Amino acid sequence: MKLPLFPLHTVLFPGAPISLHIFEERYRLMIGQCLAQQQPFGVVLLRSGSEVSPDDPFIRSLRRQLDVDDDDPVREAVVPFEIGTVARITESQQFDDGRYLLIAVGQRRFRVQYIIQHQPYIIASVTQLAEDTSTLSSAEITKVRQTYERYWATMTRVTGREYEYEELPVDAVELSYWLAHRLHVDNQRKQRWLESDVATRLREATGMLNVEIAMLPRTGYQRASDVWPWSWN
Repeated sequence: MKLPLFPLHTVLFPGAPISLHIFEERYRLMIGQCLAQQQPFGVVLLRSGSEVSPDDPFIRSLRRQLDVDDDDPVREAVVPFEIGTVARITESQQFDDGRYLLIAVGQRRFRVQYIIQHQPYIIASVTQLAEDTSTLSSAEITKVRQTYERYWATMTRVTGREYEYEELPVDAVELSYWLAHRLHVDNQRKQRWLESDVATRLREATGMLNVEIAMLPRTGYQRASDVWPWSWN
């Protein structure tokens, strides 16, 4: 399938929401086309380069307002990762000046096969990726759930506060992405999780929860503000 791409300094997982402020002309055009044709776009993490073009009129205007030197900047090539996530727009608002505010939700992963066009925005030929659960065992799913419950039980013990935490998804694939989206890790690890099979995502997410549990005080009541910050975004 052909898919317009939005390279960002963020990783979008299937099932997760993303909020975007669209101000560049090229992406206004892209989103306008997506809305008119009721088509999705692809979110890909940037390997290198900037999310915004210094040549965009909005950026030039903003630089002038901030009295920033508008000399020709060094331009680094925009190079995205090959694996990203299809995003479907669920809410949008367009302003009089053409900007958009929108919310989109991740659908399925894809791999970029080749670039069809670079200007005014990237369009790529992509293939959607299946979810590999062949190495996943029921014991691993049980371990994830037990660790998640132990995490919140430990938080309750060390803070003296009862937490109303979210119920975990039943489906293993949804569960793996649910945890990957909420755990506070850097983009490189998030991209690794996006590219991994389900068992790897669950195994490493469980490991991250265990690390957080180990960092919490062993005994005694403490104020919530004194406790090591928990993992959720």
